[in-house]
Amino acid sequence: MDGRIAAGDLTVVVIGLNAAATLEACLRSVHRAVERAGLPARVLYVDGGSRDASVAIARRESAEVIELRTDRPTAAKGRNAGWRAASTPLVQFVDSDTVLEPDWLERATRAIQADDRIACLFGQLREANPSGSLFNEVCGCDWYVPPGDWRMCGGNALFRLGALRDIGGSDEQLAAGEEADLCWRLRQRGWRIVCDAAVMGHHDLGMTGFRAYWRRAVRSGYAYAQIGLRFARTTDPMWLRELVRNLTFLPAALLLAVAVGLAFGATGLAVLAALAAARLAWKFGALRRRIPSARLRTLYLAHLSFLRLPLFVGAVQYLARRRAAG
Repeated sequence: MDGRIAAGDLTVVVIGLNAAATLEACLRSVHRAVERAGLPARVLYVDGGSRDASVAIARRESAEVIELRTDRPTAAKGRNAGWRAASTPLVQFVDSDTVLEPDWLERATRAIQADDRIACLFGQLREANPSGSLFNEVCGCDWYVPPGDWRMCGGNALFRLGALRDIGGSDEQLAAGEEADLCWRLRQRGWRIVCDAAVMGHHDLGMTGFRAYWRRAVRSGYAYAQIGLRFARTTDPMWLRELVRNLTFLPAALLLAVAVGLAFGATGLAVLAALAAARLAWKFGALRRRIPSARLRTLYLAHLSFLRLPLFVGAVQYLARRRAAG
């Protein structure tokens, strides 16, 4: 067995909504990767109800188009529509703001065939436009995933169609965290989720200002809470630790500072600040290999520290809406 899949055994599903700014580059990268792999694969574009030229661009770039009819388009609905329209053993999901590496499909299809237990294979993402904004540059550092077995994937990943059918695909009720939920159910069926060391593609975060940065972080906190509570009472809790940390870190840090200040005054607060600074210094050194730039490391640590606030807000928002819904 040479590891290559047969011609026509791959479907690439691109999902998007008002994606005219990035869709052309995305689809052209898909076609290049398909050609490099020697696969006359089927390319589908699932549109969530765009009001721009996305559908016309997709057709011009030789993609089959599926137009969702829904008042509430989500990534889960788009991916489900794509894989359900596929009839091939393998399905590669691609977000419309992502450009695939030319050799990704060739490498990924070989790797997934090496082990029948692999349901999902994904690689490293890089920020496509780090100079576009400080937020793009810093948040692009979040994407590194150590190669090997993993608990979940992101939106860009190669799947076995049989595995998706096995669990019924993504939960369309989830507006965020759907990948974590999907992968949790796959792992319960004995499937593997594997991260490859190779670069899979370049993704454009498109964050031009603080508002987009804040909304993205709050949405992450919301997703951690929703998924964390969903699987809290299972034998394999997913994101429960993250949820507890997001809810308790800020209040605990505030209470600790107040208690130390009342008990030991300015001296105690100075010691507390020194311990926090030492911890940041250790992290700064630990990140050296992954983020060589001292400037970017400093900004990234500032991002990780500030992130506690929007993650807390997102978790509280979910808990409040859950309570209101009964």
